[in-house]
Amino acid sequence: MKPTPPKIDPAKRTFVPPEPEFGLKAARNIVRVFVCLLVVPLVFEIAAWFTAAKINLAAAWMRSGMQWVLTHALHEGNRAVYLGREGWLFDQRELDRLVQAKRDGNDVHAGLIKLAGQLKTQETQLLVIAVPGRAGLYPEQIRPGTYTGAVRLGHETAKLDELKAAGIDVMDMTDALWEFRDKEQIFFVQDSHWTPEAMKAVALAVNKHVREKFPRLGSTETPIIQATILEHTDAGDLARELDPLNASNLLDDEEANLISIQGIESSAKSPVVLHGGELMRVFDDAKLSFSGGKQPHAGFATQLGTLLGRPLDVRGLPQAGEAYEDKKLVICLLPMAELVP
Repeated sequence: MKPTPPKIDPAKRTFVPPEPEFGLKAARNIVRVFVCLLVVPLVFEIAAWFTAAKINLAAAWMRSGMQWVLTHALHEGNRAVYLGREGWLFDQRELDRLVQAKRDGNDVHAGLIKLAGQLKTQETQLLVIAVPGRAGLYPEQIRPGTYTGAVRLGHETAKLDELKAAGIDVMDMTDALWEFRDKEQIFFVQDSHWTPEAMKAVALAVNKHVREKFPRLGSTETPIIQATILEHTDAGDLARELDPLNASNLLDDEEANLISIQGIESSAKSPVVLHGGELMRVFDDAKLSFSGGKQPHAGFATQLGTLLGRPLDVRGLPQAGEAYEDKKLVICLLPMAELVP
């Protein structure tokens, strides 16, 4: 027979509160806080657009602070810059190119074939130097793994073969720079441009190639030059894409040692033409990164001219209608992304 339980005194009964519920009022409070966090920077952004010069320090400081939180707390970049491993920054357009998500075509490839035909009529050789991008040479900083070679588009080789079939001398520096990266760093961590060491390695390879194929274009005399070592620190252009206001505070500055060379200047009378864009001008143009605000005279054209022992006819990217009378060799230094978009 079951024992009869004792009666519970109502005065001593313990009250157990109900489980908390996520109600409508709590949800509204969370939404209000979230909206306020969005509205404050949005007001500053709108104010920045309606000022006369589209510049508003309050908005800039707000963006800078939010980017610091994104970078250091959430390990995120922004729409233009991808934040990789170990602080490496990558242009988002370069990643889109590798995954073929967004690819804008250009007429560089067709223009080079047309230029080669023009130069062939006057017995002038066209030499194209293709330099791979940072994402292809440092894929482990984007996705961890073991890589036995540079990451490249599947049709890159076919595109380069088309140039060779048109009579163009092509130097694909991808494999050479992949091996060189075991000795020296190819690209800066926070800047989109190559390092002085990588630039010199390519200049040495081109000098050797030209002297072997066109021995008369290389001088055997040592030019009289004045060399100066320049030390410069800079946050890098990709870091400034993340935070234009305080790039150096967001990420540490990087250092570069440049050798400024005076004595071999560009000459329109040179039999060798050198075409190129930022890749060629990065250490010569004071407006580009790692320039220190002064004309450093330490870029690819300066290095190659010094090695060849003669001035070069330095130009921008090839344009339709350019004249090449009395030229023996035309060199085009191009990023692989421009040559094969």
